[in-house]
This record gives sequence, C-alpha cells and structure tokens, in this order.
Amino acid sequence: MVIFKQFFTKSTSGGNTAEGNAVEGSGSFADTTSFDESSSQTDGGKTTAKATTGETGDVYTEHAVKRSGSWVGAVFNVMCISIGTGTMNLPSVVKRCGWFGVILFVLMAVIGWYVGVLFKRAMYSRPGRRLSSFSIVTREAFGTWGFWFATVITYLYCCGTVISWIIVSGTQITRLLGFANVTLDDKISMTIIAVVMWIPFTLLKTLSEITISSVFGVLTAMFTVIVLGVVSIQHQYTDTYHAPGFDSAPTHQFIIGEGIPSALASISFMYAGAVAFPHIEGNMKKAVQFGWMLFLSNTLVCGAYLISAVTGYYAFGNQTLSPILNNMPNMGVVNAATILIIIHVIFAAPVMLVSANLELELAFGVMPGIMGKKKEFIWRFIMRTVTMGILLGISIAIPYFGQVIDLVSAISTTVVFFMVPVFCYVKLVGWRNIHVYELVLCFIIAALGAVACVWGLIDAIKALKTAIEQGHG
Repeated sequence: MVIFKQFFTKSTSGGNTAEGNAVEGSGSFADTTSFDESSSQTDGGKTTAKATTGETGDVYTEHAVKRSGSWVGAVFNVMCISIGTGTMNLPSVVKRCGWFGVILFVLMAVIGWYVGVLFKRAMYSRPGRRLSSFSIVTREAFGTWGFWFATVITYLYCCGTVISWIIVSGTQITRLLGFANVTLDDKISMTIIAVVMWIPFTLLKTLSEITISSVFGVLTAMFTVIVLGVVSIQHQYTDTYHAPGFDSAPTHQFIIGEGIPSALASISFMYAGAVAFPHIEGNMKKAVQFGWMLFLSNTLVCGAYLISAVTGYYAFGNQTLSPILNNMPNMGVVNAATILIIIHVIFAAPVMLVSANLELELAFGVMPGIMGKKKEFIWRFIMRTVTMGILLGISIAIPYFGQVIDLVSAISTTVVFFMVPVFCYVKLVGWRNIHVYELVLCFIIAALGAVACVWGLIDAIKALKTAIEQGHG
C-alpha cells in the first residue's frame, strides 16, 4: 500500500518544472519546446502561455498539444480506446487460461496504470520541456532508431486494432442481415464500415475535436457489455440450446498454464493505450490530474472487462467462441447490442487512428508550422485516406477477428504495454535515480512482456494459419 500510495502521489504531483508549468500555464509544449514564463499572458482569468522553440528548431507545438479538455473527457477517451470489440474476445481469453484469467485482468489493469505513470514521468524527464508523443519520448531515450521503431510499432498497434474493428463490424452486419434473409457479402459490409470511419478520421485533426465521439462510443460499449453479460447468464447450455458443434455441457478449469502467455498478450491489447497517453494528457487542462484520471479509467475498464469475461466463460466454458456474439441466440436485444458495437467502433476508430496518424504526421513534418495550413490539410487528407484504404484491404484479405487480435497483441501491444514505457523511463530518468524496488518492478514487467510477445506470437501465427486453412476463425 505504501508503494501504491507513493506511485499515485508522484503521478499527480506535477513534481518537475516542465510538468508544473504545463499545469499552471495550460500552454502548448512540444518535444523541443520550452516554457517561457515571461511570455505568459492572462486572458479573462485564464492563463495562456507562449512556447519558444528549442535548440533543434522543431515546430511541433500546435500539432501536439491543445490544453482545452477536462479530466472527464480524458476518461472517456481512454475508455473509448479500451472498451469495445475487444470485450467480445475476452471470454475466449479466459477459456484459454482458465479462471486464473480473471486475476490477470486485474493485474493488467494495475500494470497499465503503472506504466502510464512511468511514461508520463518520462515525458517530463527533461527540465523545461515536454516530450510530446510516444515516438518522441523513445527518440529522446534511444535516438533516431528508437523514434522510428516507436512510430512503426504505434502504427501497427493502432491500425491492427482498427482492422479487428472493421472485421467484426462487417461480419456482424452480414450476420444481422442474414436473419432478415438479406444477403450481403462480408467484403461489401467491411467497405461500408471503412468509408463511414474514414469521414471523421480525415476531417477531425486532434483528440480535442473528437471527445464527444468518445462519449458516445463509451456509452454504447457499456450498454453492450451489460446486455451480453445478462444474455450469457440467461442462455447457458441446455439440451435445446447450445452453440453449433457442441453436444455436451461446457466444462471449466481454474488454470491452464500453457495458455497464460498468449492470454497476457491478448489482455495487454485491451489496456495498451500508452501510444495515445501523450495526446490525451496534452489535451487536459490540468496535467497533474493524469495519474488519478488513468487510475479511474482503468478501474472502470477492468470492471467492464470482468462483466464480459466472467459471464461469458461461466455460461459457455470450453465452448466459448470469439467473438462471444457467435454463442448468442437470435434475439432482439442481442441484435441491438450488436448494432451498438458497430456504432461504437465507428466512434472509437477516429480516436485510435488520429493517435496513430499524429505520430506518423509528426515524423514526416506534416504540420501547419512547417508547410502551412493548406498544404498540411492536403497531405493529412492523403495520408489518412491511404491509411484507411490499406486497413480495408487487410481486413478483406484476413477476415478472422480473434486471430487478428491475438496477432496484433503479440506483435505490438506486448511491446507498447510492457516494454517501451519501462525502458524509456529507466533510460531517461537514469537507473541510479530510481528506487531498487521500482527497478525490480520494471524488470518483472519487461520480462512478462518478453514472454508474452514470443510465446503469444507463436500461438497467434499457428491459430491464424489454421483459420486460413479451414476458411473460418
């Protein structure tokens, strides 16, 4: 408890100069931007601050930070990224590792909060400067190679997530229409979903402009989680109703050791919002609220995950499918929940894709301060349109929801969730300046990530290969 209290206090204290200035001035900061107190001005009771460019002359301020949002909006942004279609894969994750998976959900929520706190400290590790993005923090820590590695891994994570959303939404639209005797190819359904996602993705530039989208996304996701939980309990296995291919009552296990590493990878997918943390924190009026905001977000997210995972596995056991919707009967309330999931991903996709493309646009200098507003809009429009086209193409080529999530989890989220925040924190703060128990925790987290990455990747490739050979997930 003492350790927990210390982490929580340090994460919200705004202890160093740069973080304190960010809160007091509510100004704009960039990766090489320093706070100039002499240029701060008061306007109608609100303090604003002008930023001065650092030694490298980079112009990232306007692109990276707009401190206009509340902690409530930040909570919705985090929850919108986390809660969604992934919840439909969680009962299958528990099936893979047994009831022990419930403990893993809680553990991952705590680790997710902790690495978020560490990453924020890394962002403010340079006096008078705020490292404005996931990739820029890694550049500061590991140079150009670190920057490009983080940019690529961020892109893989965010885009892989959206691919899974396109797949599940498209296939469920086809499934719903099938109940009404309407035939629509999965490819057409996925294309429709991708086009709808593309509109806000290309028109809205930053997270501050899509908070309202996050609110709707969270509300639809929470309703769906509750509906699926209730329906799972009400429609457990019976002789007259059960999932296709299963003719006996489901069984349950407490722990399945061989499934734990791949389960860790899949669960990390649900909490791996570190790539968006700099943008979410940069949109908050009071940066010191980030630590407890993230704690609250992860608590709520974990609660939603447990509802989905526990009820689904309890009802269907070893017969649990992914997505869990495939275990459900054709009922009006289930179909309504499915429609809401589709609506949710349409709202959530811009949050995830904007986070990814801000990193990419920053890497290529697509910013008004560098090329002017008109050129910046044109290039942003082109890059984001190409991105959506690529995601649609992959979704159509590999339409296997559960296997895609597992593959994305193993390749990218284990690195984003377990490793990068820890390595950057130790490198930027310096291991000599970190308590021994923190170093031990960092080592344990990184080791968990390495095991989950390697083992999870092997399992994911095998599962995807099987799905492709059999023609279904």
